Amino acid sequence: MKRIVVVNRFVLNPVSYHGAGAIAEIPGELALHGKTKVFLCADAGLVQCGVAAKVIGVLDGAGVAWELFSDVKPNPTVENVQDGVAAFKASGADAIVAVGGRSAMDAAKAIGIIIANPEFEDAVSLEGVAPTKNHAVFTIAVPTTAGTAAEVTINYVITDIAKKRKFVCVWTSTTFPKSPWSIPS
Repeated sequence: MKRIVVVNRFVLNPVSYHGAGAIAEIPGELALHGKTKVFLCADAGLVQCGVAAKVIGVLDGAGVAWELFSDVKPNPTVENVQDGVAAFKASGADAIVAVGGRSAMDAAKAIGIIIANPEFEDAVSLEGVAPTKNHAVFTIAVPTTAGTAAEVTINYVITDIAKKRKFVCVWTSTTFPKSPWSIPS
């Protein structure tokens, strides 16, 4: 009898923190990786309701410099990602902290990948399994929703308004992000 062997690969992010107060560990994780300035990627709603302020307070308390990009659109567009790439470049940051649900996570993934792989700056060329060569910018994800798993998956979705469609991107170089946090409080 011939035996059939099925091999599957299941990869998760290397570090996960969870529970009330877990965001207090962000500065230590940044320091561990030699990161000194954060590009904080969130949507305007999370800024307005004070959720992003919780992370900003932790960064300020630890003396970590940051720049806020709060122009993340629901279902981030190609243009939104390109604006984020330009903002990241102008910020002088060396790490990304994504705060939010799927939209913030997806925008941060695309921004971090394009910064490290500038040949994909049009964003559209990331569709499918893009042949990126470099690991994305060091990223910490702080999910504010449950259910999308955007903080631990290698997939992300970008909206192409010009072609009236969404497209899925898969980044196989490694998992995203380096460290997801949960902020239930």
